[in-house]
Amino acid sequence: MLYKGLVFDFNGTLVWDTPHHNRAFDIFLEKHGIALTDEEKSVKIYGKTNPDIMRGLFERALTDREIEDFSIEKETIYQELIIDELKFAPGVETLFNSLKNNNIPFTIATSADIFNVDFYFREMHLDRWFTREMVVYNDGTLKGKPEPDIFLRAAARMQLSPSELIIFEDSKAGIKAAERAGAGKIYIVDSVGDAELKKLGHELITNFNQVDLSLFA
Repeated sequence: MLYKGLVFDFNGTLVWDTPHHNRAFDIFLEKHGIALTDEEKSVKIYGKTNPDIMRGLFERALTDREIEDFSIEKETIYQELIIDELKFAPGVETLFNSLKNNNIPFTIATSADIFNVDFYFREMHLDRWFTREMVVYNDGTLKGKPEPDIFLRAAARMQLSPSELIIFEDSKAGIKAAERAGAGKIYIVDSVGDAELKKLGHELITNFNQVDLSLFA
């Protein structure tokens, strides 16, 4: 089958920053006196939007302002940790340039909010390939992964059916969201050597030069 476009998750997929996010959450949790096991972190944090994360971390109702303030606090810690090491995963820029040169549509669908999206556009010069209007991010109106909403919105913006798309993901919640969206093909990006990912039944890559461009119409 030939596909017509690509959708990329961002964190842990295009940028292998999982350790930085984990460290930022550790600092944030310690500051607020919250202790979580690794298993609890996988349930309450990974693949979720910041509003959902914050609601699950604090054992009380949060106002919208508190959610926004906590989210910015955590992401500021993350940005300070990663700024000197912020870079694309192997092969990303070459792939993006090839896609652009061949007029193959592609975009980003990320659980990150506008605070981090602006950071990535500024520091990584994403405008070489993307406009903010085409990037799907957590604007407060989408259900978090594993719900498929983020990928369905990306497909709509690209004016393509999800079955015409290849989606790139690194987390179990994100992979489930891509499956529920009806993605034509899913590439699992293994940025941390997670043996469990191999059991999920999709093609696994560790470098974006492994993407087969002959799959596109």
